Amino acid sequence: MEITKEETIFEGQYLKFKRKYFKDKDGKERIWEYVKRNGISSTFVVIFALTKNKEVILEKNYRVPFEKWFLELPMGLCDEKGEKEIKTAKRELLEETGYEAKKLIPILKGKVSSGIIEIASFYFAENVELVAKPSTDPAEEIEVIKVPLNELVDFVLNPPENTGIDVLILSILPILKKKKLI
Repeated sequence: MEITKEETIFEGQYLKFKRKYFKDKDGKERIWEYVKRNGISSTFVVIFALTKNKEVILEKNYRVPFEKWFLELPMGLCDEKGEKEIKTAKRELLEETGYEAKKLIPILKGKVSSGIIEIASFYFAENVELVAKPSTDPAEEIEVIKVPLNELVDFVLNPPENTGIDVLILSILPILKKKKLI
């Protein structure tokens, strides 16, 4: 593959829409369109947090582009300049849910989509404790939900009415089991 040209199609406040021209393995000129963050990191943290009673902390989060509620793991962009990912994970968990993690274990880091440049960095937090009320920003509307770990798969497969799911919730389960964390 050879990249021959790159251009910005549109630049908004938070996102850039880009186009890359490239030659494929047969030498044919092709185009790949994608989106990337504008001026901030493309990495976001995802926290799989468990209470001492083995309840998974989930969020029911209203996502404006979909005009719908979604079940998600706590997550957030690494958008504080100079902040380490692990500190972002602790901060986001506390801000969005009110739960504090004494220790976070890095689990996995990788791309999420081929059309949006985003890197997900997963963390595991055990024995999290409720220490405060959530302090979300005005653009966030989040309800914290605790689900027993042994009921998580069924809960996600049968979500509350009019609620979508983020597939990241279940994608990390086999890795957590393989690492003997759950």
